[in-house]
Amino acid sequence: MKRRPDTALTLGSTLVLALMAAPGPAQAAVRAQLGDHGDYSRLVLSVPKGVEPVAVVDGCVLRISVPDPLRWPLASLRDSFSRRLSDFVTADGGRSLTATVPCGARVASFMERRTLIVDVGGPPVPGVKPEAPGDGAVEAVVAAVAPEVGTIGVAEVVEALNPIGTANAAPVNLAPPAESPLPPGERVRVRGERGEDSRDSHAMHPPHPDPLPGGERGSAPLPVVASLEGEVRDSIQQTLRQLERMPERPAKPAPQSTEPPKPPAPPPIGAMDLAGWAGDDFNRTREALQRALDTAQGRARVEAQIALVRFLLARAMDEEGRAALETAASLSPAPDQRYALRILGDAFRALDREDGPDDNLFVQLPAGAMPDHHVWRSVALAPTRWAAAKEGLPIALRRLLDYPADLRSRLLTTLAAAADEAGDSAALNLIVLEMITVDSTGMADGRLDYFRGRLAELKATPGTAPEAALERYDAAAALRRGPFARRAEVRAIELRRGLGRLDEDGAIQALEALRFAWRGDDVETDALAALGGAYARSGRTDAALDIFGLLGRRFGATARGRDALAAGRTLLAAVLDRLEQSPPGGLYALALQARHGRLVTLVDGPDGKLRLRLATLLLRDGYGLEATRILHALTEGATGPRRAELGATLARSLIDGGREGEALDVLARTGGSALEPALAERRALLRADALLGDGDTVRALDALRGLSGAEAARLRAEGLFAAGEWRAARSAFAELAATGTEPTADDLALQGLSAYLAGDADASRGFGEAQRARLAGTRWAGLLDALAPPPADGPLRAESVERDLAAATALDRLARGWRKSP
Repeated sequence: MKRRPDTALTLGSTLVLALMAAPGPAQAAVRAQLGDHGDYSRLVLSVPKGVEPVAVVDGCVLRISVPDPLRWPLASLRDSFSRRLSDFVTADGGRSLTATVPCGARVASFMERRTLIVDVGGPPVPGVKPEAPGDGAVEAVVAAVAPEVGTIGVAEVVEALNPIGTANAAPVNLAPPAESPLPPGERVRVRGERGEDSRDSHAMHPPHPDPLPGGERGSAPLPVVASLEGEVRDSIQQTLRQLERMPERPAKPAPQSTEPPKPPAPPPIGAMDLAGWAGDDFNRTREALQRALDTAQGRARVEAQIALVRFLLARAMDEEGRAALETAASLSPAPDQRYALRILGDAFRALDREDGPDDNLFVQLPAGAMPDHHVWRSVALAPTRWAAAKEGLPIALRRLLDYPADLRSRLLTTLAAAADEAGDSAALNLIVLEMITVDSTGMADGRLDYFRGRLAELKATPGTAPEAALERYDAAAALRRGPFARRAEVRAIELRRGLGRLDEDGAIQALEALRFAWRGDDVETDALAALGGAYARSGRTDAALDIFGLLGRRFGATARGRDALAAGRTLLAAVLDRLEQSPPGGLYALALQARHGRLVTLVDGPDGKLRLRLATLLLRDGYGLEATRILHALTEGATGPRRAELGATLARSLIDGGREGEALDVLARTGGSALEPALAERRALLRADALLGDGDTVRALDALRGLSGAEAARLRAEGLFAAGEWRAARSAFAELAATGTEPTADDLALQGLSAYLAGDADASRGFGEAQRARLAGTRWAGLLDALAPPPADGPLRAESVERDLAAATALDRLARGWRKSP
């Protein structure tokens, strides 16, 4: 083979030295490699020249400290899986790197040139002698003498020629380390070494299964490196040959920023052995789990805690289960253990009927063919999204046949209550049939009879369904114990009142007796709501408001708060129905907002219908400030056409309260495109009214262009009057009366004032004769006498003229002030 001249070698060396001499960033970067071996894990850190890191173990935390801030390759370390090193975090502004290690682990660290090697073994096992390493276990690696000034080290060549960033690079052939207490049978293989596929360092490890020991594909030993200079020379010559053979290519475009890689999807949820978790005997199983927990250490202790959490889930002990979950999270679980704890935590959340199931793993991940996944997905979605929950209901009901009795009863009750609330009689029938099949003896608290009564009501047929429902309710209420027996009694009272077999006074008496005889259970919410509704229907609004406040104070912050708020929503609707039938001017709407405004917000649904009804009542009764506060909150929380409609309602209330500037701002912030023509016209009229009240007459008249109707004609006439166009205003008011629209007293008065100020005596005289009777009894009744012309006989006196002019000026001011007053 033809030998390359020495000039090529000189050129390559110059190129490498130039790359090495390039100025670096403000903070030097650290290269890292992480690998697992049979008995220990190894972390290799290549630090900048002159940096002396110190590795210290404090309990279960490994801390590596340096004097100056460095850029640590956290992304590379976190993507690498290790059984003994996890949770890499930087601290002290980049001066330290911390990682979680097993408590009591054997840790050894030593420096080789610019490389720190940290070996982490498992905790010592009492009574077991460590195995001696075999004769051929150690790989032979020959270290060269430290390079002198001007020579090129292997690590520098790898850094210059390797196109991968320093976070993924790793140190190459190292000298034999100092004595380590860990087995030296394997070592961390370096990216780019012979016998190692460089693509392995980018492979994504699964989050839970352990990788192969050592993390290597083969166990062939590396060849012995005889000379570093020869290695450098051969590498440079090979690189130059490759550059000569490559054809000329155009310059590469600048790399475009790409989206960050998405995190890997969680693995599917496996099957659950709930019957095995529960055990045959409660006391014996719990004692065995507690003994295992007391004797375990490290990872085994977390596994024992997970077993205890599974036992509590299978026994439907939600409060104890949440406490056990918190204890397990404090034991520094491994990634796979954290995933198992999250699955169990989501199951407990579904068992407790939590409102927000979107972040639940059973809802996020597809269920597939796993029946346990269908069970917990349906239970998690049932309280809020029954349509999605019922999709897996047949599979869930079949799987529930094998669940422990306590857990099955809780889950069937949750599904039945959701189907009842949604009015799904077919699904409720399936659930009730399963209750009869497997849990008829375990539901002696009246639960089965209660849901059978609810099913009879949903399948209502005239004349027969109420009797069948009453029979089931009476059977459940006869037990006199348990929440479902009392709940059935409440439903029986309401059903008899609806059938006319019980009057309001009798219903109130029965509900009050039930309320005071059975306290402290969630059935009291139903009894209180029914009692408050009876108070509202009988006209005792004060008592109804007291019951509404009692619901919020006693049950709003408990685990059963959702049921209490649902009952409060029914009661609030009954109170508003009563207030809408009462004459205006009362204080009950104001008392409801002032005393229970926060509770009204909690009780109301996402659409805000109940709060909007309350704001309408407040506006009717003259409490505009409280009404605008409610409307402001509703408008800010709405979107789309709903926001535009609420903005128009809020603007109307602001204009009526003399706050035209705020109304204009609300209309500007709540507008949008693609509105319905009626809503767009209504908002345009409100804008013109606000501009007119704000004194911007020109813009108000311009906003009225193209609008027709009585309201637009009235605003146009008022705008002309405010602009001082008396003749045009008189004609506009006259046209308004001619269109068939019934003019108001204000319209008639402004028409007469326009005629008077325009100097049209005939029109003023005719107006007075025609409209005197219509203005009688209004605030404008004395206007006609003030506008009457002076008698024709006798000379004019200065005092009379001055008095008439003063009266006209006062009337003008009075008219301007009254224009927007009620």
